[in-house]
Amino acid sequence: MLAPAATSAADGDNPSAAGRDTLVECRGLAKVFGATRALNGVTFDIRPGETLGLLGANGAGKSTLIKILSAMHRPTTGKIFVEGRECAFQYASDARDAGIATVHQNIDDNVVFGMTVAENLLLDEIARPGARIFLNRGEILRRARVIQEKLELDLPLTLPVEHLAPSRRQELAIARELVKNPKLLILDEPTSTLSEREAQKLFDAVQEMRRKGIAILYISHRMSEVKLLCDRAVVLRNGMIVSEHQSPLDTKAIASSILGELVLSTVRGSREGRGTAVKISGMRCRPHSPEVSFSMKKGEVLGLTGLIGAGKTEILEQICGYRPLVSGAMEIEGKALRPKDVADAMLKGVVMVPEQRAMQSIFPGDTLWQHCSIGLINLFSRAGFMERSREIAFARDVIKAFRVVCPGAEATIEELSGGNQQKLLVGRWLQQEWRLVVLDEPFRGIDIGARGLISQELRRFSEHTPVLVCSSDPEEVIEVADRVIIMVDERIAHEDKASNLTADSLAEIMSGAAFEGGLQPIGEAS
Repeated sequence: MLAPAATSAADGDNPSAAGRDTLVECRGLAKVFGATRALNGVTFDIRPGETLGLLGANGAGKSTLIKILSAMHRPTTGKIFVEGRECAFQYASDARDAGIATVHQNIDDNVVFGMTVAENLLLDEIARPGARIFLNRGEILRRARVIQEKLELDLPLTLPVEHLAPSRRQELAIARELVKNPKLLILDEPTSTLSEREAQKLFDAVQEMRRKGIAILYISHRMSEVKLLCDRAVVLRNGMIVSEHQSPLDTKAIASSILGELVLSTVRGSREGRGTAVKISGMRCRPHSPEVSFSMKKGEVLGLTGLIGAGKTEILEQICGYRPLVSGAMEIEGKALRPKDVADAMLKGVVMVPEQRAMQSIFPGDTLWQHCSIGLINLFSRAGFMERSREIAFARDVIKAFRVVCPGAEATIEELSGGNQQKLLVGRWLQQEWRLVVLDEPFRGIDIGARGLISQELRRFSEHTPVLVCSSDPEEVIEVADRVIIMVDERIAHEDKASNLTADSLAEIMSGAAFEGGLQPIGEAS
């Protein structure tokens, strides 16, 4: 996927990071937003060629710390040192000039829509004062091709960036930072939109960066990644570093430190469900794709999984009216379902939490109570007027039930961490009765505590309403689902009780390896 640009930071060897000079040191960093203390005296260091894991629950302060290091926020108190020199960053360009590059969790924060891949690749140069030469499209394309070859980047340079899949936008964002030869690269949830294959390419690139002497600050909720890649890990809780862990990392101890209590097993028995509440027959991802048929029951959570590109999202979006039905038929409680659009699907009792939270579910500048009442206006209107007090009361119920860490219902959505945004967006649907609830990648970018809470609420809600959860992460699917359907190449390849599957066996089926010997896909669910 990416080959790091050459750098003079090291000679290519990778001696142990222990004992080497400190590259970046943070001393006593604190950040206060009104009455909220997001960071409280954070002190740690990063060494050249080291991969340091930064871990913590949603709302622990990770995003604030990242924004301070990348000069999006200024610390209330505390200091940052780069190679022993104190740096008081005023602008994001100051952090980049000091050798600190950041790829943010929200992929669309890293690219500019309306511009081509080539223009995004050279964005920092184009945007610099006095860089008018780079406004020439031919020159931009020529320079971008040089970078493309240097980084072994396989992206269509003339394509508008909004036409790229999220995983390719992330690849572009990482490439743009690597070309600057950073000393420290901050990766915030870098695999959240990547397939297993793409993630492995990223891991290879991280190891190569370490060999080149580039330090990595790696933020992830996926313990398997942290254990694989990180030399050390520090845990933030309530704005403070509460523990530090050395390789080989003890993921159970880390999880316990994140949550502040012993992490209990999430293994549950698979429920059988009752009757057939929803029936999907002969649906296709595209006009010439294989037919897909399955059913959903009350009293169970159905997990739909597969690698990115397997066809999961296309199926969900047809069910929920995001795209027209390609073929086949849908029934819900014995009645035909063919929504014309999302609004029509909601009127018929079908709601969805979409995959791309930032683009499809969030309205910048709006409050939490406004987000909770979107789509539920009829509940809060009387004689054509909205009753704000009822909207706020409803939002407070959601915040309390889903333990959303926030200043209050009147706060704007941007004030919440990504995980707390997700809890709010899921919680608003689960506070009402529906005929079908669909969630596409609901655990992306949230911590294990929030994941457990959402899983628990989904299973409770499914007692009376069928719930369909789509995730490309095997561990997430097994944790929440009673029954699992696996898609490979836009077809149903396997179906089983979650209790009969492991993360490893699920990953093997998802990759298609289990079907090389000619095993036939299972048809309609029983």
